[in-house]
Amino acid sequence: MSRSEEQDEQEIVMRIQQQMRVLDDAYEPSNIPSLATIEAQVKERRQMRRRANRIEMILFWIAGLFIISFGAFLLHSAPALYLGIQAISLCAAIVVAVSWSGRRRKETRHE
Repeated sequence: MSRSEEQDEQEIVMRIQQQMRVLDDAYEPSNIPSLATIEAQVKERRQMRRRANRIEMILFWIAGLFIISFGAFLLHSAPALYLGIQAISLCAAIVVAVSWSGRRRKETRHE
């Protein structure tokens, strides 16, 4: 490269940098939240998530206790119905497991 080409290139770079500074000054964001504000928002969301998890866990336990209580009541009041439901559930689980393993076997053969 000749000396004039280097000077032209440096001049172009300087102009671009100057124009970039003008753009930066003109479009500087005005409302950037402070670090303390962001930390407060994170803390608040973390507390909200903890509350939501706690409520979800309580509802899970209530539903589980209800299901267990219903099963115990059904076993005590109608043992034949209870055993019928258990047998049907077992058969359904076996059918699902067999069909799922058969489908997986077909997928592995195609690969």
